[in-house]
Amino acid sequence: MKKHLVFVYGTLRRGGERAMSIRFPNSRFIADAKVNGSLYDLGAYPGLLLNESNSLVIGEVYEVDDEILNKLDDFEASSNYWRKQVEISLGTHRRICWIYEPNPEFYSPRTLITSGDWIEYAKTKTDWPEDTWPDETQS
Repeated sequence: MKKHLVFVYGTLRRGGERAMSIRFPNSRFIADAKVNGSLYDLGAYPGLLLNESNSLVIGEVYEVDDEILNKLDDFEASSNYWRKQVEISLGTHRRICWIYEPNPEFYSPRTLITSGDWIEYAKTKTDWPEDTWPDETQS
């Protein structure tokens, strides 16, 4: 089965309410990583809009097989996210990874997360939509 690299930046990160290690236990953590873009608060989860700015979004890279990638496609498509390839920074190295980016027209208004770090931002977030409180047991 083919292997793929996926960059996650929100609830699928370690410490997130849908962490890859729990939701997809056969995924393999590769490294912490960053990508150029802007991170927005979309309510219960973030949205990354890729751009050439100097702003960095913090995330993690996982290796997944075809089956997990298909499940991620279904999971993300249900929230109007599209999969695309992007170059990310792994320390001093650059790698091509899959990333899920929301349809920007679907989400409005948006609050910019200036730190680029959803996990840290979520710790201070108080306006969670109903039934989407973060699971504090996964910190």
